Amino acid sequence: MEILPRFFLQLAFDGTPYRGWQRQPAAPTVQEEVEKALRIALHVPDLFVVGCGRTDTGVHATDYYLHFDAPTDRTIDERLVYSLNSMLPDSIAIKRVIPVADDAHARFSATERGYTYLILRRKDAFMADRAHVLHPPLDVAAMNQACAYLIGRQDFSSFCKAGSDSKTMLCDVRLAQWTEEPNGYRFRIRADRFLRNMVRAIVGTCIRIGKGQAPPDSMREVIEARDRGAAGKSASARGLYLEHVVYPFIPSGSV
Repeated sequence: MEILPRFFLQLAFDGTPYRGWQRQPAAPTVQEEVEKALRIALHVPDLFVVGCGRTDTGVHATDYYLHFDAPTDRTIDERLVYSLNSMLPDSIAIKRVIPVADDAHARFSATERGYTYLILRRKDAFMADRAHVLHPPLDVAAMNQACAYLIGRQDFSSFCKAGSDSKTMLCDVRLAQWTEEPNGYRFRIRADRFLRNMVRAIVGTCIRIGKGQAPPDSMREVIEARDRGAAGKSASARGLYLEHVVYPFIPSGSV
């Protein structure tokens, strides 16, 4: 059986018009749009891609990777980037194409992922679908104190959406930090992997603490409960961005 050359695409997308990354019947998705453009550009009617992870409806990505196997009779270079961008909607932008080893995998080869969550204090007409608006002030120090309990490899069942097909609830969280900005707050979290809805559930729990509705050490109790009902309400999808994916074969900081 012929082994086809494998390539990664690095891209960014505004998740507002889509029902997430993963292809779904009768619903617009990012995967569907990219596959459709690739099939036209490479003249391959049955080409499929594999993404670095699933994103929910309305979630954005400033740094996302996928892989695909290309026909051996096609020249794959930067011209493909221009071709794809000319066909894709404005909400999806291809950054570059990267030749990789045959066994490189967009999902399973990633060693770290990172998300950011954006909260605004005031309504912004230009950020309506790109940030969560929350008027009451939040106690950033208390939220960061709570985030200290998230660090390390542990069971995050309390932050996983019910019905998840994950084989393990263990994740190694390496960074979880809130910062205050001129018009709001930004949360950054990095880990080896994430469970479905995990970041939004953590943000919702932090907001509860930031409002003074629970003490910072309640985060430890939520984690130990291993019960989704113990955590806070999931924050809205519009403020969430996948911003960081690490692979051992792609130099850090490259664009």
